[in-house]
Amino acid sequence: MLTMEKIANDHGHFCDLNNGNIQLQNGYCDFSGKSNLKNKKNNKKYYLYQNHGIEKVKAENYNSMELIAVEKHGEEQVIFYSDANKNISFIKSKLHKSLNPMQIADKCEKNPMLRTFMFVLFSSLWAFGILRYREYSFKDITISVGYDKTKNYSVHFLFPKRIRNKFSFKTDKLSLLIHLYWVRISLKDLYSHYKETSEINNPMYIKVENENINYYYNFKEKTRDQYNKNHFVFNTLSTKIPNTEVEMYVRKSITGQYVIVVSSRMSKFVVLKEVIAYIFSLFKRNKNKYDIYFEKFAQGASESGYELFKYSITKNQNSIYILDKKNVDFDSMKRKYPNNLFAKNSLQSFYHIFLARSFISSDLVTHVQRRLYDNDSLLKKKILNNKYKIFLQHGVSLATNVFERGYYNKKVPIAPDYIIVNSQLEKEFFLKNTSYKSNELIISGLPNLDIYVNSKEIKKEEITFLLTWRPWDLTGKIEEDSYLYRYLQFISLIENDSYYKDKKINIVLHPKAKIILQEQFTSFFNKNKHHFYEGDIKNALLNSKVLISDYSSVTFMCFSGGTNVIFYWEDKQRSEKEYGAPNILQANNAFGHIVYEFEKLNRVIKANFNAPQSNKHINKFNKMVECTDGNNTKNTFDALNNII
Repeated sequence: MLTMEKIANDHGHFCDLNNGNIQLQNGYCDFSGKSNLKNKKNNKKYYLYQNHGIEKVKAENYNSMELIAVEKHGEEQVIFYSDANKNISFIKSKLHKSLNPMQIADKCEKNPMLRTFMFVLFSSLWAFGILRYREYSFKDITISVGYDKTKNYSVHFLFPKRIRNKFSFKTDKLSLLIHLYWVRISLKDLYSHYKETSEINNPMYIKVENENINYYYNFKEKTRDQYNKNHFVFNTLSTKIPNTEVEMYVRKSITGQYVIVVSSRMSKFVVLKEVIAYIFSLFKRNKNKYDIYFEKFAQGASESGYELFKYSITKNQNSIYILDKKNVDFDSMKRKYPNNLFAKNSLQSFYHIFLARSFISSDLVTHVQRRLYDNDSLLKKKILNNKYKIFLQHGVSLATNVFERGYYNKKVPIAPDYIIVNSQLEKEFFLKNTSYKSNELIISGLPNLDIYVNSKEIKKEEITFLLTWRPWDLTGKIEEDSYLYRYLQFISLIENDSYYKDKKINIVLHPKAKIILQEQFTSFFNKNKHHFYEGDIKNALLNSKVLISDYSSVTFMCFSGGTNVIFYWEDKQRSEKEYGAPNILQANNAFGHIVYEFEKLNRVIKANFNAPQSNKHINKFNKMVECTDGNNTKNTFDALNNII
């Protein structure tokens, strides 16, 4: 058998570049006899072989877990080391900013072998099963919960470490029982963490504590679990947290990692209705009959989903609209569509969803579930197996750079199968930045745009101020340059200029900002609430002569209806930094006047209120949005009818 001493004396590099690929040299190979490392996964341990994969190469003159060599090739490195049994092993990895090569090898060696089961008992989440390590030179093991990894729970074993270490390489069923473990996680403790962080989804990790550094591994059901869309269906039962309005359950990410989810309470009667509907649906021969329409949280009927449904029902009686019964227009809409509109979470809505052939919405398909964060395996299975999830979009995707922020990832189980776009330019952004194909991107325009296009003849005499919510601006402080501060500036502007006394001003707050004001600045909110717009935002936008916004997609909607748009970009640089990418909307393609300083806003508002849209802005807009002839609804229906 080849020894390390012979390697050191007789050979140079272990590997080299060959036609751009890293390749083992001097007769070295992997188990299958291959020398090319192109298909080797990063951060995974492999043994070094010789003699066409017959013999492992030993490192007799090296200690266990000792570094032998690191060979760098561009941004990649191959780490060769002596493992716990003095076999020469290698790991291919990217250059790491915090771990040195031997720490990378050590972390791979300590990758746990798992087989886990979960259940809830006595207001606690219990995990138990097999947790085996090949190498036990660490201090302790805990389960960490949350993105911040601040909640840690002790892992208990049936046998002490010294016994488990003796059986670390034995994998027969009896020996594996030596590695039996369990963990208890208090749900009340997790609820306290939720109150502090507001984190809905809390990923779980195995934390291996070492002398100088800690390693974190995704906590999974099985070691071999990796990317699989079927993980989407996995859920535990949802458990109520005593004396609270929330429930918790465990789901899996698409890579198999356990995630503890905090969700709203739900009546068991809803679960019963769903099960009954599912059983009834099993007796129907045609399991793909209905086209299901809905909007955000299935609570509204004012976006493209409802516009397309109204047209569809005239052509296809199997069109179904799902709407929350609390919606103020539900009763009147039910009278108008008695056999095609059903209350969310009703037995009838569940029944039709289980027999759906398509899901058509201005939001993601999960918004038709019983609740936004839901442990509903039955509906998830239906969603996963459906091949016609149609996304009508909230608005044009050419404002902030949603593509650089990871939107539209087709690997996600709830990703749309087809997307409606508004121009060749928008389609090109999708083709360049996502894995969607040309035939999955339909240039027919948002149905909701028709409403704005057809409103051009309406006399517009209102002014609307609406800024995009900033997810990083959650402090609730009214400090200079904050989201709330900008609204205060605008209120002060209209109160101190008589020009606005006889004009209808719509100040539209994001719902989260409104809650912060109500809860933390009650006196200010009560004093100014007459300024804040109440009602359907669409009505305010349709009647606006001037819209002041930053990078909201409603700017496209309003402009198509004849509204002058003012882009208020005083905080643009900060926003792009927080978003992680420059916006798509920039000075060269903005279809409205740009204001970078609040002091200049008043003059620009007045100028736009008394002027028509400029040809320069119209030409810029038409390059970004082509579908403005008022026929988007019909064209979208016809296009989908040819697909479904």
